[in-house]
Amino acid sequence: MNRAEEDYIKTIFELTIEKKQSLLKTNELSERFGFSDQSVNEMIKKLEKKHLVSFIPYKGISLTPKGKQVAIRMVRAHRIWEVFLTEKLGVPWESVHVDAEMLEHATSPEVLEKLYRYLGEPKYCQHGNPIPNLKGQMNSISALSLDQLQEGDRFQITRVMDFRELLVYLNEHQIKLKDEYDIISKDRFNGLMTLSKEGQMLTISLKTAKMIFGHKLPRL
Repeated sequence: MNRAEEDYIKTIFELTIEKKQSLLKTNELSERFGFSDQSVNEMIKKLEKKHLVSFIPYKGISLTPKGKQVAIRMVRAHRIWEVFLTEKLGVPWESVHVDAEMLEHATSPEVLEKLYRYLGEPKYCQHGNPIPNLKGQMNSISALSLDQLQEGDRFQITRVMDFRELLVYLNEHQIKLKDEYDIISKDRFNGLMTLSKEGQMLTISLKTAKMIFGHKLPRL
C-alpha cells in the first residue's frame, strides 16, 4: 500500500469519527482533501479492489475490517508523533503535521508502543484529537463547533482542525486549547462572531468558528 492510499484510509476513519456517521459521501472526502470528485472516485475504486473500503452506490463509503485496522495504526502513529514533536522537541503545533505525516509511515509497531509509553500514554494530540488504542477505542471527540453557539453562550475550546493557516491565525490571536469564551454577538449576514475572554473582545469569521470545537459551559 502506498502513502496516498494510507492517507485516504486514515482520512475516511477520521471523518467518520468526527461526523459520527458510518458512511461517508465522496464529496466529503473531496472537500477535506481539496481534490476533484473524479480523483477521489478513482482512488476509492483502487481501495475497494484491495478490500480496504466498501462502496455502496448513492449511500457512501465505509472501511472494511482490514481498512479500519490500517487506519487505526496510521491515526495512532500520527497523533503520538505529534505529541512527541511538540512536547519533547518544541515543534509548534502549526508545523508539526508535516513531520508527523512522514514519521507515521515509517514507524514500526514496536517503536510506536515504546514511544507511547515514554510519553505517559497520552489520550489526545496537541490539536485535541483523541488517540485510539490498538483496538480503535478512544475518548470522545469534541464535535460541537463554535459557529453553532448562540449569543450568551459560554464555550471552552478542546479541539481545532489541524490546518496550518488556521493554527497560525490562532497563534496570532492567542487562542489555544482550554480557553473559555463568552459569545457576545453573532452576525450571520456578515459571517462574524464577537467573543470575549476575561473582558477582552475578539471578532472572528464564522469560517474560522467552524474549525474550532469544544463544549458549552454553564453561564456565570
